[in-house]
Amino acid sequence: MKSPISLTSVLAEGAAWLLAALFAYTAVSKVYDWSGTLRAVKGQVFPDWMTLPLLYGLPILEVSLAVILLLPKTRKAALGISFVLMAAFTGYVALVLTGVFGRIPCSCGGILSSLDWNEHLLVNLVLMAIAAVGWIMQSHLIKSKQPNPL
Repeated sequence: MKSPISLTSVLAEGAAWLLAALFAYTAVSKVYDWSGTLRAVKGQVFPDWMTLPLLYGLPILEVSLAVILLLPKTRKAALGISFVLMAAFTGYVALVLTGVFGRIPCSCGGILSSLDWNEHLLVNLVLMAIAAVGWIMQSHLIKSKQPNPL
């Protein structure tokens, strides 16, 4: 007989699937609109030497992260990496909003292109919270050696 599904399992699994879908979507949208992605990366405040590493590296990182989020053995690490990545993105958005760069760069592509920078910051903070909750719940599952029945 299967054990009942716990709230901890649902939260850990839900966070992983939501973040995996987000990262997969953003990677696919970057590749699908390659020229738009190139324009968006060049429109940011990063030095020119970072353009190609970001252009190629971000979709690879996002797809890789989406995959390891869905694997139970790597889920805890992937949720931690998701939190760090979202914190980096959030920090960048916060720096843009404080005027550190002296200009507001063009917005991101995909679903976030319709958001202004304040809304983008809020979405990123929510995604950071989801990653943190997922990591905590996954940690509890591992600590209790409770199988993830989902």
